Amino acid sequence: MFAQVGCFARGEQGDVCNTRLDCRGELHCYRGRCSLPDLCRATPSCAKRGVCTAWGHECIVADDRDCLYSDLCAERGLCRAVNAACAATADHDCAVSANCRELGACKAEGGQCATGGRAAARCGEACDTFGRCTIGYAGSCTVGSDRDCSAALVCRRDGKCGRSEGLPGVATDVASTDVFCAATQDAGCEASESCKTLGFCKALRGQCVASSDGWCAASAGCRSRAACSLVGDHCEPVGADCRNRLECKDKGQCTGVAGGCKAVSSAECEASRQCRMDGACTARNGVCVTAFDEDCIPTAGCLTAGACSVAQGRCAVLTRSDCEMSVPCRREGRCSPRQGRCVVQSNRDCAGTTVCDEQGRCRAVSAVAERLAHWHAGQLSLPASGLALPEDATGSVCGIRFHSDCRRSRACAVEKRCRAWLGRCLTREDWRRLRLDAQDADFTADPL
Repeated sequence: MFAQVGCFARGEQGDVCNTRLDCRGELHCYRGRCSLPDLCRATPSCAKRGVCTAWGHECIVADDRDCLYSDLCAERGLCRAVNAACAATADHDCAVSANCRELGACKAEGGQCATGGRAAARCGEACDTFGRCTIGYAGSCTVGSDRDCSAALVCRRDGKCGRSEGLPGVATDVASTDVFCAATQDAGCEASESCKTLGFCKALRGQCVASSDGWCAASAGCRSRAACSLVGDHCEPVGADCRNRLECKDKGQCTGVAGGCKAVSSAECEASRQCRMDGACTARNGVCVTAFDEDCIPTAGCLTAGACSVAQGRCAVLTRSDCEMSVPCRREGRCSPRQGRCVVQSNRDCAGTTVCDEQGRCRAVSAVAERLAHWHAGQLSLPASGLALPEDATGSVCGIRFHSDCRRSRACAVEKRCRAWLGRCLTREDWRRLRLDAQDADFTADPL
């Protein structure tokens, strides 16, 4: 029914409208209908459900004001208008509700007030760690539901995701007033960190335990410490678990003992790479250590650097006999110990070496002087000396100073290089040519 006003008919309650002018008297054009918005505010439904705004011939939830003064807000924290209904959108709305005070439902979640919020904040670590997120009747923090447990650390870490009564590790029909989070389902255990790391993937008497070799073999503990076999209700290294690991080949830790792989005999150590390289050939307290000089002598360090004696649990250079067992001593004359290294120190070191017998390098000479001689030889395009001399070499090296050094060498006997010049053994013809060239260049001193 429309009222005639001049040329226009104005709408009654519930009629279609575009503007307020389309509606009669005190009516407003609300959401395309002529309505008296406050018509529903005196109804019981407004106080209970927040349907306080008239829209046509219906009472609806139109805005936050409708919800704020309703029982839904006071009791359940549903204080905001969302899609024509009252809902919880913020924790502070839940925090002032009766359900928060009585049930601990203080956190806005999915349009409703859920357990958490103020109670979780009040309970702190007890909530975050153990799932005690609900304020009980006595005002203490307790486990109110499985939901409290599922958000707690004990669920993620230990698979204890269900509310239970009784004592942890004891059948839940034991009479007890305590309420706690326990492992109640295998699914919770299988999703937990303890399953991934320790193989504890089955729920048993409120705890997650290992139940098969398969779970143990799939765990991180199998990869990190060879705990790949089921022993009782947990995973431990057994039999070939340790022998198949790199630590057995490298460190001799080949026997499962007390939940880990240990070296229980020197035979295990002697077969390891660490024994061959570093001398850790003696089993002590479950590990391989360097205990005796005999441990060091077969090592690569003794052969290549003279580290043939034990010192403070390591192979080190201590005596001349250590150096004399090394290849660099026999080859290059590095036979004297100094500051933990084998070096050339005297003519005695060079005598009898490979470089003495082959090249005539039978005397201890300054490494700096030898490097200078190398530079001069390079300027004269002399052949390489055969001596590898680092740019930063210091101390002494085995070198050539006199014709007698060359004459005792294979270079003289086989190749007729019996004359010494600039740290090299040369043939008589090359030696004479170089001396004449040196005189022409006004060389006044024999570079030897």
